[in-house]
Amino acid sequence: MTFPPIILFDFDGVIITQKSLEYTALHYLRKKFYKWQNTKNLRLIDLARLFEESDSKNKLVAFYRINKVFQHIIPSILRRNMFFFKFRRMYPKYEKYESLKPNLKEVLIKLKKNNFILGIVSNTSKRRLDLFRQKLNLNKYFSLYVSRDDTPFRKPSPYPIMIALNKIKKNHNYSINKKNVYYVGDLPADIECAKNAQIKSIALLSGHGTNKGLENSGPTLLLQDIKKILEIKEFKKFLLD
Repeated sequence: MTFPPIILFDFDGVIITQKSLEYTALHYLRKKFYKWQNTKNLRLIDLARLFEESDSKNKLVAFYRINKVFQHIIPSILRRNMFFFKFRRMYPKYEKYESLKPNLKEVLIKLKKNNFILGIVSNTSKRRLDLFRQKLNLNKYFSLYVSRDDTPFRKPSPYPIMIALNKIKKNHNYSINKKNVYYVGDLPADIECAKNAQIKSIALLSGHGTNKGLENSGPTLLLQDIKKILEIKEFKKFLLD
């Protein structure tokens, strides 16, 4: 028996927009109080991602990461910690404006209808992922979720994907063939994660990564838009009209 492919998705920039994080980044970049340095080539989403990947439920871990990552951007340790606290408090207030990425809903409906197993593997927190599961009714499409709180190591480690595949094997009585597993991401770290897990990767150019960065990461497939996923040769034979 031939099973439809397993498709795992990154979350931010692939499943949802990141308006709240970008707006918060813009708000604080405009404040001279922090004495910003080395921000000339830093996009809003880059700053937001630096914050998100440094954050942690464990406050001591979060302090350590934020001070290490932002040291060359905000020289003062006092200002770095103030930035972290204020950013952390502000951006959730605007997450109510987040939505599914354009063209995604139609793609997910089509894939789910034709028995593709879909999952989300993300470096975001479980709390935040659960919030959007409810807000956007994601359980309608996705069978499993792996957040940074579900694994001891974050992407680009292969651990998050391995945890997802173990869940599929256990919950769906599914025979895992890694040649039939794809990970969709918008950053080079996503592509590296897929490679480390020895599965196929799909780089999405409509997310927050740069074209050059994604091309250089060497993905299995490079797509301009998520709707192009329905045109992948290996998928089309499972997509019944």
